[in-house]
Amino acid sequence: MSTSTSPENPMKLFLKVVLFIAFYFALCIALHGCKAKPMENTHEVETVIASKKDSIKTTIISGAINDTLKIQLPKVQTAKPECDSITKAELQRVLQLLDSRKKSGDNETGIYYDSLRNQIIAWQKIAQTKNVNTATNKEFVYLKGDKQIKYVSVKYIPLWVKILASIGAMTLLFIVYRISRIFI
Repeated sequence: MSTSTSPENPMKLFLKVVLFIAFYFALCIALHGCKAKPMENTHEVETVIASKKDSIKTTIISGAINDTLKIQLPKVQTAKPECDSITKAELQRVLQLLDSRKKSGDNETGIYYDSLRNQIIAWQKIAQTKNVNTATNKEFVYLKGDKQIKYVSVKYIPLWVKILASIGAMTLLFIVYRISRIFI
């Protein structure tokens, strides 16, 4: 019985070691692309400008006005009573010329002499008025805040990559099997 400490075929052992190292490096390269990426942190400073608008509306409505002014003319009396009729006739003639009327939109005004009543009549018709006043108060609000966004990477390996990796692994196993059949 003889016992030997040396291997039977040193070439076989060398090829096994070389194939093991090649398989180990191929596996490391294949799995290197699947490692998790480091988490990314971003830091933002966010400023929000908000605008607030407030308004008050005041409406004042004045009603329509119909106004008439009647002035009664007194009897004509002069120092000489024989001149009263001549003065009265001339005054009547001048007052007959008094007839004026103005119109603007819904507003009218006029003056005329009414000889039957012996009066000067001034009249006005003023439509209703509407005054609208709007007071606006505008205010800006500034908000400043920090915002930290943390991105978490999700591993995603597409199906076609998994299929190609499986085919590559089976090919490597087949090659290792064929080479080991030569030397074993």
